[in-house]
Amino acid sequence: MLTLLLMWFAVGFYLQKERYSAGMPLAYFLALSLIHVPGAVLYLDSEDMRSDAIWSQRGFEQTVIGMVAFSVGVAVARYIARCACAKIDLPGVLAPQDFAKLNRLATLYLWSGVSAYFVLLPISSRVPSLTAIVVPLGSLLLVGACLRLWIALQLKDRRKYWSTMTLIPLLPLSTVVQAGFINFGTSWVMIIGSFIYAQSKRRLGLLLLTPIVIYIGLSVFVDYMQVRNDIRKVVWKEHSFADGLQVVEDRILSHFDWFDLANPIHRKALNDRLNQNLFVGRAMQRLEAGQVSYAYGSTIGDMIIGLIPRAIWPEKPSVGGGKDVVSHYTGLILPTDTSFGSGQVFDFYVNFSTLGVIGGFLLWGWFLGTGDFLIIKYLHQGDQARFLFWFLISLSLLNPNGNLLEIFVGAVCSAITASGIGFLLNRRRSSRSSPEFAARRTVL
Repeated sequence: MLTLLLMWFAVGFYLQKERYSAGMPLAYFLALSLIHVPGAVLYLDSEDMRSDAIWSQRGFEQTVIGMVAFSVGVAVARYIARCACAKIDLPGVLAPQDFAKLNRLATLYLWSGVSAYFVLLPISSRVPSLTAIVVPLGSLLLVGACLRLWIALQLKDRRKYWSTMTLIPLLPLSTVVQAGFINFGTSWVMIIGSFIYAQSKRRLGLLLLTPIVIYIGLSVFVDYMQVRNDIRKVVWKEHSFADGLQVVEDRILSHFDWFDLANPIHRKALNDRLNQNLFVGRAMQRLEAGQVSYAYGSTIGDMIIGLIPRAIWPEKPSVGGGKDVVSHYTGLILPTDTSFGSGQVFDFYVNFSTLGVIGGFLLWGWFLGTGDFLIIKYLHQGDQARFLFWFLISLSLLNPNGNLLEIFVGAVCSAITASGIGFLLNRRRSSRSSPEFAARRTVL
């Protein structure tokens, strides 16, 4: 297991080296690490022959294979993109007035995302198919935060930079208070952090802070796991934001306990929720024993069905649920009050075995690497429509614990949302640059 972990971190070292990047491949690596590496660390003892240890090791082996293929896909995408764009507009091509416009746009994105996630999303479930539209709008929060931080770095505006950075640690708290889930806010922190790291010229300090951030994060997680049911009993009953904040303070902040790997309660929390290797290894055993059959791409049909809005087809059957897929291939009876995602390693393996993992992650790395390159390219060129398009699509791929169906549907909805916003941006820009507008502005 130690050898596998060393290979894993070698891949991470490669992904963090790129300078001309929006940090998307690194964010995916961190998100995948979150649900696989803690489980690998729990079973570092190579002589441990318990079933959980064997399943975890075999599952992590597939994860490492997938991540190596992912890094190859990213490398290929970057090479192709550089060959296709031999001359790239580097930072500094934007005029001061362009940065002022970008700053206003970043603020608009930020507050639009906050409104969509914290106001519209809780009520969107009452209207069929509305959630699919609101979720990409909620992602504008991340776009706005990253864009605002990029502007601050370009202009060397420390006040803007730190005023935005101080809000980032509050994101997990806000999602716990609003929805009772900590994973959404944690994912946001990793995405924004990866973007900042990719833009930073002084990375050593950030690297040195990483172990501290990981330890604090694990401490918050194990404490949250012990009291999450108490928190959800309050926040799921449409109490006020203040009530949710109060219960978080009473349950977590006032009884905070630092992470201890020797603590059985803490180890159980990691094994239950941050050890996706367990599901992969268990599915591998059942597939090899012939207890279940490989999917052989049958999920493609589910993806097509998933694209049909429930507003059009109210009786549409539920397909591709992560919990159902995991339960079928592992044979485990999962709790009904907890959500379980299958994840890309699991999905690729149950379709085409190890070859599916290699091919799937190779394509995943290629697509995310291409999107990452285009994000930063269009950002430097000032093409906000294309920047937003690739940013939102790439964000939809940064869900390593999600099943392929929901990610595919999310990517399509993100593309539609980004295209709509891009159309409005281009229309507004063309109207402002038209002769009629210029003449009218001169008269005024």
